[in-house]
Amino acid sequence: MIMVLLAVTLAAVRAVAGSLPVIVVETPTTVELHLRIDERVDPGSVEVEIAGRTVTIHARDAASGEQIYERRFHVHVPVVEGHATAEYERGRLTVVLHKRPPAPE
Repeated sequence: MIMVLLAVTLAAVRAVAGSLPVIVVETPTTVELHLRIDERVDPGSVEVEIAGRTVTIHARDAASGEQIYERRFHVHVPVVEGHATAEYERGRLTVVLHKRPPAPE
């Protein structure tokens, strides 16, 4: 079962910085963030940092190299640090975070 949440009713993720809405798709094993960001972004500059349950996304301008995008989210479930994927195409960014498996009992 897939659950889709919009920015105004986020249960899975809460955006810290004011920005355009994010669509969150939660599956049994992942949390996906779907965002619209500036089309001037250099696709190779998109960085996703995970620290605990905080996810920060940075991106730079393709022409100047200056940072033009930063957004921070708090995820409601533990995710695997260092195991996120990001795909950027024409102003749309998709970040896939893998949930940390439950600890064995």
